Amino acid sequence: MPSTRSQNQPTLQFPRRKSSRLGSRPKNSSENAVDVRTIPLSPRKSNVGDSLAVCPSPRNSVLKNTSLSERLPLSPRKRTVNYLNCGLFPAESGYQSVKQALHTAVPERLLSREAERAAIVSFLENHVVAEKPSSLYISGAPGTGKTACLNCVLQEQKALLKGVQTVLINCMNLRSSHAIFPLLGERLGVPKGNSEARLEKLLTSSGPTVLLVLDEMDQLDSKSQEVLYTIFEWPYLPNSRVCLIGIANALDLTDRILPRLQAKPHCRPKLLNFPPYSREELNAIVQDRLTQVSGEGVLDAAAVQFCARKVSAVSGDARKALDICRRAVEIVEADDRSKMASEPAAGPKVSRVSVPQVARVLTEVYGDRMASSSGDGESFPLQQKLLVCCLLLIGRNGKSKEVQLGKLCEVYSKLCKQRQVGGVGQSECLSLCSLLESRGIFTLKKAKEARLTKISLKIEERDVENALKDRTLLGSILAAGLP
Repeated sequence: MPSTRSQNQPTLQFPRRKSSRLGSRPKNSSENAVDVRTIPLSPRKSNVGDSLAVCPSPRNSVLKNTSLSERLPLSPRKRTVNYLNCGLFPAESGYQSVKQALHTAVPERLLSREAERAAIVSFLENHVVAEKPSSLYISGAPGTGKTACLNCVLQEQKALLKGVQTVLINCMNLRSSHAIFPLLGERLGVPKGNSEARLEKLLTSSGPTVLLVLDEMDQLDSKSQEVLYTIFEWPYLPNSRVCLIGIANALDLTDRILPRLQAKPHCRPKLLNFPPYSREELNAIVQDRLTQVSGEGVLDAAAVQFCARKVSAVSGDARKALDICRRAVEIVEADDRSKMASEPAAGPKVSRVSVPQVARVLTEVYGDRMASSSGDGESFPLQQKLLVCCLLLIGRNGKSKEVQLGKLCEVYSKLCKQRQVGGVGQSECLSLCSLLESRGIFTLKKAKEARLTKISLKIEERDVENALKDRTLLGSILAAGLP
């Protein structure tokens, strides 16, 4: 068909739609031509690397000289936002350094444990280095520095223990109590199979002294306590070269759980108890952390003393004191952020953490009565009283004295609804039970899952009333029975 277009009529060049089947670019491509590979036809048909493609537009022309990796993250989850440089706070935030200093990991230096450190060093010198097998049992409430103190001493005495084979095991990581034997065999190079007998043969043969450190030793609880008995008897076997150091919370583990050791005086371990930290010691620990980062200007001295007094009255847990101070710093930091967001012209500001913020955190952790108590340790927070009452009720109506945490929390929740009291969750219940254990009222047997932790009453029922100092509440709950 002949063309009707005039020969002199200009031709408009419309852009041709590129097909995904085209494998190469046109020969006469201009500088502004777009590579087919950079623009997928649809999101579903994108090629590898399309997530970094930038569609050409006038808006993106200013990004020509910027590398793609600097502009776009690989995925939303991998975006790193520097909140300290976002304009709300200066790059070196005082809050950040103070929060890092108040960590609860093993500290670089340990305060207020000189007597305990000397006892551990004496055991290492007189038994481990002197090749005189023996055992040492270290006890104390959570957060009293047992593991931290031992780790510091072992680190400092590396030269002294140069010829000693040291094995450290945290028994919380074991699936069962009998799993300790294969793990020890693996650490000591014992062939697999019949690990207990092979271990005993190895540990009574010639070789360097073996220092066995078992943290959370109460997790080796088993039927008839055969595992614990076997391990405690290793240092006293003929020709043994084992020195044992066990760590656990229970003060009377060797007396209550292992009564057979008392019948064998030569098998009794040496005992070392870590008492709860006092008010002065907790105050010194927190202040020492703050001094390391010049954080005295962020956390008020009166607030630190207030926290130390309250925590020492309940548990003497250094980790709890550090957690409370760090949480108070986070509260003040969040308040300052919200103020800066509403009033950006005011400029960055670092406020001081004072007593009200610490009291607020104490109320969240220990209950409403904690922040206003006299600090003499005689008055119990309401939530702890309710847990004690629940355990008493379950014990009266059941055969077993040990109750799993899941069951205790279930009864506790029902009791809180019945009494119209605000309750706490399972993790908080476990923390409260740990505090009651540090007061000598509960006994806890840890499990791999928190809800399976076994809890029992450590004191007689008639003594609970005197311990709680609240006969009216106790009497009414026990009279009403299980909710």
